[in-house]
Amino acid sequence: MRTLIAAAAILCLAVAPARAGQIWLTMDQVRPYEIERPAGQIVVGNPEIADVTVHDKKRIFLFGKAPGLTNMIIFDEKGEAIETLVIRVRSNTSGMLTFHRGAQRTTYNCTTECDATITVGDGNESFTQVASQVAQKQQGGNQ
Repeated sequence: MRTLIAAAAILCLAVAPARAGQIWLTMDQVRPYEIERPAGQIVVGNPEIADVTVHDKKRIFLFGKAPGLTNMIIFDEKGEAIETLVIRVRSNTSGMLTFHRGAQRTTYNCTTECDATITVGDGNESFTQVASQVAQKQQGGNQ
């Protein structure tokens, strides 16, 4: 019986557990991340909150898409979990001004002057107007 228990304990120690951790991202920004062993597959819980771009088998780029919480599991080529990460995405409020008019909210990015910006949580009217202007600008630059 002791031999069986000792063998089970050794077996548990021989299998490397998945590394767990937490990472903070800022919305609309990318952050490089190094994986300890070559990855075979990466799964993101909610790709509407955060997404990943694979650079190579040990380096990825994490992108914060919207404020919130999700997770990511990285598997090796054998299908075993290497890492499990909790990903928290926050808004970048540095240099930002939020203006409330009744129930409508508009966010401005203030550097040398304040310009309306597309921000999750803004009122539909201001969000749609700014998004339309950005789309028109991008179309004009592509012609």
